[in-house]
Amino acid sequence: MINGLYSGAAAMQTLAQHQELISNNLMHVNSSGHRRVQPAVRQRFNENTPESSYDLGPQVEQVTTDFRPGRLVDTNRPLDVAISGDGFFAFQNGDQEILTRNGRLFRDANSGELVNEDGYPIIGENGAIVIDPEIPEQSIGIASDGTVSANGDEIGKIRAVSFENNESLVPLGAIAFTRGAETVESETPAKIIQNKHELSNVQPVFELIALIVNTRQHEAVQKATSSLADSLQEYIRS
Repeated sequence: MINGLYSGAAAMQTLAQHQELISNNLMHVNSSGHRRVQPAVRQRFNENTPESSYDLGPQVEQVTTDFRPGRLVDTNRPLDVAISGDGFFAFQNGDQEILTRNGRLFRDANSGELVNEDGYPIIGENGAIVIDPEIPEQSIGIASDGTVSANGDEIGKIRAVSFENNESLVPLGAIAFTRGAETVESETPAKIIQNKHELSNVQPVFELIALIVNTRQHEAVQKATSSLADSLQEYIRS
């Protein structure tokens, strides 16, 4: 009975963690570049006892990221770029490289450098990419290999990178990543698409269904645990 109470408490804690992840996905459903997160749950058993069936309840072993691409939308804005398939845009924040699928770019008002919404410059193959503020935005072209040009003149080349295993990346905030210790860059070039913007890969309907199922499971476990607690209390009294 004590084991049942412990397992029930562990299950409620696991379901509460899952609900937090679902809520996080729903909160960032409109955050460009956000990747859906999900829990990897395992059932635990007491390895110190000969009874392998001694149940310690479930536990969130790790939180994994769904790296499938999000939906692409047409924007007709030349400085909006997206990646077709796998890959990430690289931005510079001081000494730190930031990787993200969010390709909404802007020209810095002072320097003309291409930056993201946070003001971090996008990394070019040969350094910063600077576009003269006097050049009309509609005259800017960005090729599939990242080459940026205006009025027929090449200005720079956006560096988009892909990796052998995206799971090795380390999440940074809601929409970005950094390289992990075991991250290996792939030789496969990333393909860039101009005038498009990638949304989050979260599917709201799926998350809402998961939220309802998770809530009902939590209620069921809570009722079962309460019944066990009442039974244990009656047993102690008797």
